[in-house]
Amino acid sequence: MAAIAEQLDGCPPGATPFIVQTGGHFHLRLGATDSGHPPGRLVCGGGDPFLGHLVGHLDRAEAVDLAVAFALESGVALVRPYLQDLLDRRGRLRLVVGDYLDVTEPAALRMLMDLDGDVHRHVFETRGGSFHVKSWIFRARGCGDAVVGSSNLTRVALTDGVEWNLSTGPDPARWGAVGEAFEALLHHPNVRPLDSAWIDAYAARRSVQDPPAYTKAVRDESPPDPPPEPHAIQRRALQTLEGARDGGARAGLVVLATGLGKTWLAAFDSVPFGRVLFVAHRDEILTQAMATFRRIRPEARFGRYDGGEKVADADIVFASVQTLGRMAHLERFAPDTFDYIVVDEFHHAAAATYRRVIGHFAPRFLLGLTATPERTDGGDLLHLCDHNLVFRCDLFEGIEEGLLAPFRYWGVPDPVDYAQIPWRSTRFDEVELTSALATEARARNALEQFRRRGAGPALGFCCTVAHADFMADFFRQAGLRAAAVHSGPASAPRTSSLEALGRGELEIVFAVDMFNEGVDVPAIGTVLMLRPTESPIVWLQQLGRGLRRAEGKDALHVVDYIGNHRSFLTKVRALLAAPEGDRALAARLEAAIAGDAGLPDGCAVTYDLEAVDILRSLLRVRDLDDDMEAFFADFRLRHGRRPTALETWMSDFDPKAPNHGGWLGFLVHMGEPVDRRLAEALRGLAADIARRADADALHWLAAALRAGLATGGADPQRIATEASEDAGTIWAMHLAERDGRLALARVPDGMQADAQTLIDELIEWRLATIIDEIAMPQREVAEAPAPYLPAEGPVLWRSYERREIPRLFGATFNEGAWNAGIVRLANRLILLTTLRKGALATGNHYEDAFLDAQTVQWQSQTRTRQDSRHGAMISGREPGAEVHLFVRSGKLRQGRAAPFIYCGPVRFLDWEGEQPITVRFRLPEPVPEHLRRSFAVPD
Repeated sequence: MAAIAEQLDGCPPGATPFIVQTGGHFHLRLGATDSGHPPGRLVCGGGDPFLGHLVGHLDRAEAVDLAVAFALESGVALVRPYLQDLLDRRGRLRLVVGDYLDVTEPAALRMLMDLDGDVHRHVFETRGGSFHVKSWIFRARGCGDAVVGSSNLTRVALTDGVEWNLSTGPDPARWGAVGEAFEALLHHPNVRPLDSAWIDAYAARRSVQDPPAYTKAVRDESPPDPPPEPHAIQRRALQTLEGARDGGARAGLVVLATGLGKTWLAAFDSVPFGRVLFVAHRDEILTQAMATFRRIRPEARFGRYDGGEKVADADIVFASVQTLGRMAHLERFAPDTFDYIVVDEFHHAAAATYRRVIGHFAPRFLLGLTATPERTDGGDLLHLCDHNLVFRCDLFEGIEEGLLAPFRYWGVPDPVDYAQIPWRSTRFDEVELTSALATEARARNALEQFRRRGAGPALGFCCTVAHADFMADFFRQAGLRAAAVHSGPASAPRTSSLEALGRGELEIVFAVDMFNEGVDVPAIGTVLMLRPTESPIVWLQQLGRGLRRAEGKDALHVVDYIGNHRSFLTKVRALLAAPEGDRALAARLEAAIAGDAGLPDGCAVTYDLEAVDILRSLLRVRDLDDDMEAFFADFRLRHGRRPTALETWMSDFDPKAPNHGGWLGFLVHMGEPVDRRLAEALRGLAADIARRADADALHWLAAALRAGLATGGADPQRIATEASEDAGTIWAMHLAERDGRLALARVPDGMQADAQTLIDELIEWRLATIIDEIAMPQREVAEAPAPYLPAEGPVLWRSYERREIPRLFGATFNEGAWNAGIVRLANRLILLTTLRKGALATGNHYEDAFLDAQTVQWQSQTRTRQDSRHGAMISGREPGAEVHLFVRSGKLRQGRAAPFIYCGPVRFLDWEGEQPITVRFRLPEPVPEHLRRSFAVPD
């Protein structure tokens, strides 16, 4: 190890070292899995592929110049992640690609166009001549290296092909000569900038020509990987989206758990549409989305519209909402510019910038995507999607269907005293938090937890760059192979570190917001939550990084620190899918502690006793008013503002707040800056708004009050005149007179603007409740809007909420009847079966199970006899009788009532016993593979 210490002393500034053991030998790696070419090294390919050496250079470079005769999609796909890593760390890339013999694929050029950052793209037009250059030049910290050889950008040339590539080494005279040649090449008369227009013309020219034999051979030896097919849940979502559009929908929200492929779903769904706009709030999401869409739509012209680029005329535009949301940019686009708009991370859509974008455009369809919308935004989100929740699939359903790995979760006590760390607006003070978390005592605790409960390669989520670097150093000193990946200068390379983690060359990678989404390392076996998390979305994204299935991986292990601050309740609420409010959260927590959390098979949640004590001490459960106050305070803590009346109602609390004289009195009680005189002046009006049940009247009232406040307020005739354009009703004067007397005359001077804001808030809430009351009898559950239920009845293997099932048979939901396990509708028997009953009362524990993929055993209620009416229908003795079977694996899914899967009209085989009867049915077709694990179907 002394030699290793000498190497560490010689590390270049900014490099991140880690140690890799091979056999009995230890090797130092500087932020990469290979150190590149030694000086003068010749790499001949075959058993020594060029790609591994190339990656080592790219991971250390600050600037790269590349010139190749041709590029294929298969080759660009291999190097693209490393080139993007270079650009993400503010490196520079200059490239020249030739059109020699038309070998270069347009799809490869489009993939190079998708790179984001300081990238300069050029093409060498051979014009019947020759262009055989293959060279790479790397610069870092004043030094350089160059590789000249025979490898073009193709998969074969970079991997198993016999190719000679020679490194010049760091000698400035050698690599400098190659660099000078590249500068001269950039000024060659045949070199021109590469852009989408040139690629389109090249693709058209190439498509009508018969390629030479050499060109065809090169293309055939490196075909691109085929795009993936949608998995089962994505197929169901795509079918539902298509059905919604067929029914006239022009917008819809899809809620898809982290790890189930929201962006892939959008790419698949976008195929029938022409121009597409993809909107997100972070550059990383846009970059990942471009890579995903490129796999599905390789020929489309892509463009970014963000702080760096402003490409407005591409087929598919990937836009930053911060940039596009400014009116100066929106005005560049006509409302009908795009046929299809995707708004990712739709839980942010209530923000003003998102609203401006959504309100400006009129696409044929708008798709909102989110993993788990926070309940407090629910009303606003659905409003922006025409109140149309098209499809929802939560984390537990993904696990039950075998698309995500089960998890074993441990909530452990955090030794840090968070009461001593200042809280700034919506989060802890970053400097103070880092000082508290980056200590040897806490790192030692994390190491003990990892050794005790970890399994396989791990990701550790840290609060800051300094925290991640500290943790990586501590784990390395303890003998583990660790690296830190973040946006700082000392970061290990992102792509290479993940690949090393997947190969087992690293045991753990510590990250800061780099891997919240878009990471694809199925082998990850452990996630360490080492930081507070104010957002349930971020927490679920971090959990989702380890939920990819992999061979030999039975479950993801999660170690999550629980500290003495109410922000840690966010983690529990996200894990257990608890509604807002301490009362509901306490109930879910106690159920989890008792082992009744309604988890899928293979999942477990365990809280250390001290962590349980911490959580119980944080909960404020006394009476309903206290619960609403706790919700209000928590919302203010997390979001840096108070909840609106609508957001409070969406979280199952009553804004009428009778014990506080209404919503305005409650705001005063909670210490909000609402003048008591104004609250008292508007008290009667607020009560009147809360009582109204006519949406048209509320709309008119809003216009009348707005006009009255704007004009100084008490003249009913003037209010009616100002508001009549909005009202358009005969009874305008009557309402104006009554409401003018009711409130406007009493608004204190100088408070008209505040009054209007509060009135608008109350009307927004009451309108939402009226819409909900009107819509609920029609749709009955928000998660499956009635217009998009199949008209022909239930669809085999599709999931339905209990409230949806009656409509499939032309019936109306009645809670008393449909909460039973068997319902008779004329000549039909509907069986609602839960395989894992949980804590049901003794005497009603029915033995239901699948005997094989097409045979199910069902047990009747204890009073049912074979000679009864139900018995006759079950056995088929009653002419025309039908038996329809709906099955679910357990009562709960992520804390809510689980839906049922329709298993079809079943055929009677035989039965035995009396009171109860044990019946065997034959299904119309075998249970699909993706449901067999959830239904415990024997092999």
